[in-house]
Amino acid sequence: MNIGTRKIVVDEAIAQLRLYAETNGAVLRYYDGLPGMTLVGGAEPNQVTLSDLGRTMVIGADLRAQDIPWLLEVEAEKEFAAIPVDARLEDAAPGSDLFEAAMALDEKFSGHRGFGQAKKSKLLHLKRPFLYPVSDSFIRMTYTNAAAGAEFLSAVHRDLVNPANIRDFKLLQVRLIAEPATSAARLLGEAPTLRLLDILASLLGEAK
Repeated sequence: MNIGTRKIVVDEAIAQLRLYAETNGAVLRYYDGLPGMTLVGGAEPNQVTLSDLGRTMVIGADLRAQDIPWLLEVEAEKEFAAIPVDARLEDAAPGSDLFEAAMALDEKFSGHRGFGQAKKSKLLHLKRPFLYPVSDSFIRMTYTNAAAGAEFLSAVHRDLVNPANIRDFKLLQVRLIAEPATSAARLLGEAPTLRLLDILASLLGEAK
């Protein structure tokens, strides 16, 4: 499969996801809400809550004290409401209504000093986990030509709808579901394709 500027075969992707699951159990449980994807959108899908901010800290959002009141006071209910909690990036082609709605919500959480792309992406992914990719320094190394904003969202969309990637991600999820009950990676069989892409993009960037 092709992810950003990197390539990885399914067997290696499985190995990498096993390692991630074994070492990030708290992230999968408290941030991703696995098993069951029980926390999609959070307790209040159309606004940011303290619970949401706590969950982002589990994945290393590293919020500062001054970030918290600002995030709780951002008036983005209209922008959140315009995006269903199960909206998928695969359906958000650049220029579509869904893509524009995604960028409008992204803009609501932009411009606060010290609250950059990595923190913002972890919050927005939590609120709309099928639509917003996570971004961090390693993912930006994988997507070297589209590090942020509309370009990054477009680049990830292209990878998700790439026919070869669709085939490989389906195979990946089948194999994850078939993992032994004792395997932590089995949880990832329930994760959105977008989240699997995020994890692999980060690992590929870290290895670069």
